[in-house]
Amino acid sequence: MHAVTHTRTPRARTPGALVRALTLAAAVIALAWPVSAGERAYSMKIGTATLNDAQHEWAKRLKDRLEKRTAGRIRVSVFPASQLGSIPRMIEGVQLGTIESWMGPPEFLVGVDPRFQVLSAPYLFDDKDHAYRAINDREFLDRFLALGEGKGLKGVALLVYGPASFVSRTPIRAPEDLRGKKYRVLATPIETAMLAALGATGVPMPLGEVLAALQQGAVDGVESALTVFTSFKYYDVAKYHTNTDHYFITSIGTISKKWYDTLPADLQRAVVEEARGLHREVHEWTKALYVQAEKLWIEKTRDGYVRLMPEQRAAFRTRLEASADKVAQELPQLKEWLDLIRVKARQTRR
Repeated sequence: MHAVTHTRTPRARTPGALVRALTLAAAVIALAWPVSAGERAYSMKIGTATLNDAQHEWAKRLKDRLEKRTAGRIRVSVFPASQLGSIPRMIEGVQLGTIESWMGPPEFLVGVDPRFQVLSAPYLFDDKDHAYRAINDREFLDRFLALGEGKGLKGVALLVYGPASFVSRTPIRAPEDLRGKKYRVLATPIETAMLAALGATGVPMPLGEVLAALQQGAVDGVESALTVFTSFKYYDVAKYHTNTDHYFITSIGTISKKWYDTLPADLQRAVVEEARGLHREVHEWTKALYVQAEKLWIEKTRDGYVRLMPEQRAAFRTRLEASADKVAQELPQLKEWLDLIRVKARQTRR
């Protein structure tokens, strides 16, 4: 079974040196966690494309929690910064069972199920805490995390990563400033439709390819979250960050269904409970990180952090807010989910 995404990248081939390193790491972990006679130990690799951010932090904390709770019966290794391959290859690995877990934006799972893009609809949430309350509504969360199970992906966590924004070589203060330009987006028709509404072209691309594309001029800018931009030092390539906040990027923690089904019932419960149990603490950690990222961008670029005035934000909203409904006209199964998350957003608004 292969994950279908909007990106087409060559199949990543794991170098022999990396294979040997992973084998050695597993052996070291095995020595560190002696398991009682008759008990089987299970290895769990968690892959993510990012580094020193909410996704990486979730993976590290899940490792600590699981190894402690299971007394080493689950032994976790964390591989940030696309060490296990590009995002499409990691998703494919989880489906096939060669990677036990991937954490990343659900937008990259639209090839698995197009409903995964619903959270990229513009202007659903007022701020980070509002987004947190809405996506943690039990009805929405349970249903959303289950979307990929029939295709090998068990959802176990859903985080608010941060508000979407743009990084460019030239300042963006109005929709017209993007006209005719190419911007990297994640992987959904909604994002592509939003860029089209701004007169720009959205280019889906795995994170590992983005910085080089920006350096080489293959794209004019990038749509993502500020903490991605600071983690990978985008300020060295493109000075201007514009806080459009037109939607909130989220991150889904997935587990290989093939691997999960091999676990005893108590370990299955441990994985699910510990993964979800991290929602609140990682959310608070992420909010603090975002404040640090703002300060860092200003420090590195001086005048490169563009804060939009209310009338400028209104201009972006006028262009963008109908984008998701236009996509839903072509994808009827998406409309039900747009209606659901909008209801949850209304119910959780303060």
